[in-house]
Amino acid sequence: MNLTASLVKYVFCSLSRRSLATNINKSTSYLPYDLDRFNGALVRADTWNSINNEETFREKLTNALFQWRQEKRTAAWLWIPIKHANLISVAAELGFKYHNAEGDMAVVNQWLLPTKSLLPRFATHQVGVAGAVLKEKTKEMLIIKERIMEQEFWKLSGGGADLSENIGAHGRSDLYFVCRLTPLSDEIKIDPHEIVDCKWIKLEEAIKEENPILRQAAKQLLFGIQNGFDKIDFPVERMKSVFKPHEFDFYSSRIKKNGVESIDTQKK
Repeated sequence: MNLTASLVKYVFCSLSRRSLATNINKSTSYLPYDLDRFNGALVRADTWNSINNEETFREKLTNALFQWRQEKRTAAWLWIPIKHANLISVAAELGFKYHNAEGDMAVVNQWLLPTKSLLPRFATHQVGVAGAVLKEKTKEMLIIKERIMEQEFWKLSGGGADLSENIGAHGRSDLYFVCRLTPLSDEIKIDPHEIVDCKWIKLEEAIKEENPILRQAAKQLLFGIQNGFDKIDFPVERMKSVFKPHEFDFYSSRIKKNGVESIDTQKK
């Protein structure tokens, strides 16, 4: 579906922190690992007791990669402490790349699916963006089911990892923005590598869905239709920075005086 950027308006945002691993895999493995909510294998070298040399690690990691690909894991993440730094070069030989290093721990990763990598870059925080695509006349919104999620549920449409679908994956403070969008047509076109299903749903039905962000977005949209979107939107103003010649976009509720919007028109 094609969406017009000029119609994007911020509806609300939420601040969240989430744990790294959501599900522990207890099956037999060449390397002990956990599963994250994106079906990725998480391996922590600081918990190893029996892997003491590079050759043993190379053999176990090679076999583990084969196993994870057979199990259709999305990615592999290795946490390697500085005391095992010699193992990083072995991981690099097998296709791993640096993601980040902090304190006495380095993190390397590898995308395992035969598709474009959706692995996120490292940052002090991540910004996630979802689209609340609304057909105002019929009071319907667009919802999707993602293919990479281990547990399927309906959610708002969003981008790939470059739009931070891995929110909270690295223990950082995260911002999640939901944008109100207007579709250019009713036609739905999905990316089969990322999306399992996609449909229009009545706002009254979306409010009953299990996903709390989806429920809240549906409530906001329904309130906006009934009372005006100026009550919930955060309009944008292009403002000059004190660090010339830079400018920035400022999103906020407009201050009204005697029913008239107050906008900063001071020239810098």
